[in-house]
Amino acid sequence: MGNGLNLIYPPICLECEDSLQNSSSLFCDDCHEQLSLIDPTERCHYCFESKHDFRSGVSLCKRCSLHAPLFRGVGAAFDYEGPAATLVKHLKYLNKPYLAEGAGAFLAYQFFQLQWPIPDLIIPVPLSFMRNLSRGYNQAFLLANAMGNILNCPVAQVLKRKSGDYSQAALDRKQRMTLEQESFFLQENGIIRDKTLLIIDDVRTTGATLNRCAETLLTGYPAKMYGLTLCHTDYEGDGSPRFREKRD
Repeated sequence: MGNGLNLIYPPICLECEDSLQNSSSLFCDDCHEQLSLIDPTERCHYCFESKHDFRSGVSLCKRCSLHAPLFRGVGAAFDYEGPAATLVKHLKYLNKPYLAEGAGAFLAYQFFQLQWPIPDLIIPVPLSFMRNLSRGYNQAFLLANAMGNILNCPVAQVLKRKSGDYSQAALDRKQRMTLEQESFFLQENGIIRDKTLLIIDDVRTTGATLNRCAETLLTGYPAKMYGLTLCHTDYEGDGSPRFREKRD
């Protein structure tokens, strides 16, 4: 049956839309080679910004060396560009929740490269009720579930979102920071006390969402917190997101 469907609807690469030889693949060989995991040694240990902003001889960027971070570590599997960005867009906006399973494998691989401790709980960044209803699923929850299956860790939806019904895709840094203020609340305080937590989301841009989640989780007295996203986006000096998109 599958072969017959492939004759009618031949599988195509998610990125370049060329025909695929292997129907179980998402990307052609050329595009798959562009899926390069970020080298954690080239990024700030706490915020994962690129190393060009590091102080000499220190593994922290200038900003994190001046301020106490909320997380023991923040990381991402990919920079938001090329096939990785396409994967996020299809998962998030094009009703393809099944992509979370493969994306979760990339997250798990990067998690082991980061050499973080196995968490007691994996916590997805929540969507607001209305956004979850309109999309039909929370992509962060699906990614967290995929991670939980690989790490053999429970997923706990202890965070809830008060607002955030707005799309943040076109907002600058200041607008994102303002929008995220007091957006979350903690449902079950006791469950996270003295636990090591891993917070999962699809994309980290300014870090505002992860930070608000961490601030809320701190009220439940966890032992340690780490944040991991599928993609990471640097911001330019003017506060605009730096997306390097595919060009014709």
